[in-house]
Parts: sequence; C-alpha cells; structure tokens
Amino acid sequence: MSESTRFVCQTYRRAARGKGSSKRQVLVQGTAIECKTSTEAQSRAQRMFEGGSYAGVDAYSVVVDIDMGDYSDPIFFLRLGDVPPLDM
Repeated sequence: MSESTRFVCQTYRRAARGKGSSKRQVLVQGTAIECKTSTEAQSRAQRMFEGGSYAGVDAYSVVVDIDMGDYSDPIFFLRLGDVPPLDM
C-alpha cells in the first residue's frame, strides 16, 4: 500500500444559478491548492480569505492511497467564511 498525506487549501465562491424568480446564490468549489505542510495550507487559506476574493476557504489534510485511488475523510485545520457544512 502506498499512502501519502496531502495538505490542501480549498477556496469557495458565490455564483448565481437559475433564471428569473428562481435565481439564487450558491456556494461553488473554487481552486484547490496542494501545499507541503498543514502550516502552509493554513497560512495560504488565511491570506486568500483576507484578500476578499473568496466567500470561504478550508485548509485540511487527506490520506491518499495512490495504488487504490482511495481518499480518507478530510481533517480540517481551518475553516473561514462561507464553507459547505460538514456531513454528520
């Protein structure tokens, strides 16, 4: 088994969906940036959120089994702004 831990900074934006009276704002996934460490992912997420271009950002890690193509559940280090709810 070939596992590795990936550290990610994930951005989210607001976008208009629908037409006419059914038009609404939704949260959409933006850029996912792979980082070298959890500290780097958190720092980048903080800077990107403070820049004001994103509705929200997450910094998290996942364990990836490269051979099987499996991903663990994310472990969140930082969640700022409007981010998707965690499924319980």
